[in-house]
Amino acid sequence: MRGLQCPKSLYLNKYHRELRDELDVSQEAVFHTGKMVGELACGLFPGGVNASPPDPFHYQESVQLTRKLITEGTEVIYEAAFQYNQVLAVVDILVRAGDRWKAFEVKSSTSVKEPFLWDVALQYHVVSGYDIELDDFYIAHINNQYVRQGELDLQQLFSLISVITQAQELQPQVEEKILESKAVLAGSEIPEIDIGPYCSDPYDCDFKGHCWSHIPDDSIFTVARLGKKKKFELYDSGTIRIEDIPETFPLNSTSKSHVDCHIHNRSIIEKDRIYSFVKSISYPLYFLDFETISSAIPPFDNTRPYQAIPYQYSLHIKSSPQSDLDHTGFLADAGTDPRLSLIESLISDTSGSGDILAYNSSFEATRIKELAEQFPEYKTDLMALSSRLKDLMLPFQKRYYYTPEMRGSYSIKAVLPALVPDMRYDDLEVSDGIQAMDVYRKLEGEKDPQRVAEIRDALWEYCKLDTLAMVLILEKLESI
Repeated sequence: MRGLQCPKSLYLNKYHRELRDELDVSQEAVFHTGKMVGELACGLFPGGVNASPPDPFHYQESVQLTRKLITEGTEVIYEAAFQYNQVLAVVDILVRAGDRWKAFEVKSSTSVKEPFLWDVALQYHVVSGYDIELDDFYIAHINNQYVRQGELDLQQLFSLISVITQAQELQPQVEEKILESKAVLAGSEIPEIDIGPYCSDPYDCDFKGHCWSHIPDDSIFTVARLGKKKKFELYDSGTIRIEDIPETFPLNSTSKSHVDCHIHNRSIIEKDRIYSFVKSISYPLYFLDFETISSAIPPFDNTRPYQAIPYQYSLHIKSSPQSDLDHTGFLADAGTDPRLSLIESLISDTSGSGDILAYNSSFEATRIKELAEQFPEYKTDLMALSSRLKDLMLPFQKRYYYTPEMRGSYSIKAVLPALVPDMRYDDLEVSDGIQAMDVYRKLEGEKDPQRVAEIRDALWEYCKLDTLAMVLILEKLESI
């Protein structure tokens, strides 16, 4: 599968793993989700035997155990390992169907994607080299239309899609790719393959840091709203630095303004439009930011897979431009359904008149709408609250205000240090939403009261900075 994306990545992974990028929090979360979903899917066929090896370096033991279990008449095998033609493949779930077998590849995705078909096709190739016959091969993926009510219903949570026909059709290409991959691995040197779109398609390669080390921080790959195809068109012509983009190269207005501001170290400050935006805002002001958790497995009643569930909000309040700043908020106890308590707290904290400012307010608006649908008794109050939302991101998204320090981005983490240089997220223990989600999830299993308090403090500091950042950004716009 790695070799399909890039033969160089395949070679580096085999012989130069020390060059791999460090695993970040979001990647760890993806792997954790995959492991959790895979284990849960075994419940579709309970009572099976797990053929996993003691560690990844002893898969021959797993291959031997799988053969033994098949010979002994085992009905269901988890992590069934097969080796054929020097290729190892592991089938997530293998289920006996008379004198034949059904195989299942479990994915935490909500649909069948093309890489999955290659994954199954390779497994089909290897398993077909044994003296067992496959009756069918399924991809078991998450059904994102499932709404939990009470105990998890695994039959509803998973969709089973037969892909054996596609796997069979891919067999000639699979055999060809196996030969190509073996030839790559037999080489004595790292393949000379330059960077390309395949570095992040279909997955971000974990050797990107090594292969992209010649690309500067401010490069053609950071130009705002410039498509991947055009970026590599520039790169393939020898252009890497923003300063070297030919004047004749076609750019949309957003990309062009980014390039011009970078080259000439020039800012965009459209005072009339900023004035109109600021005057459209009505005090008292409530600066709102949600933090959410999302899981493949719906954790509470009336939730769906991967639904973003708010568990925390920060709210800074200013009665007038000259008034003191007040702060309040909500942070649920880990492991509990936070929604009802959060709703009641939010309605109470935002009662009265005045606009509610959020940065990328569509996110908060969507969460509020979902809460209103799930708790209809609060729908009137929640939708009234939603109607007061205004988006502080708008002046930066529309380039009323832009500086080269924003490096083409209008995210709050780019805008804040550009407008308020002494404030940034880097020094926080929790510094982004993915990390916040990760530590909040881990809180549920934390037994040390002191560590629980420290983590909750870190979550508060992060969420509070998001809304304080909005206060300071608005003050900067008001001063202009």
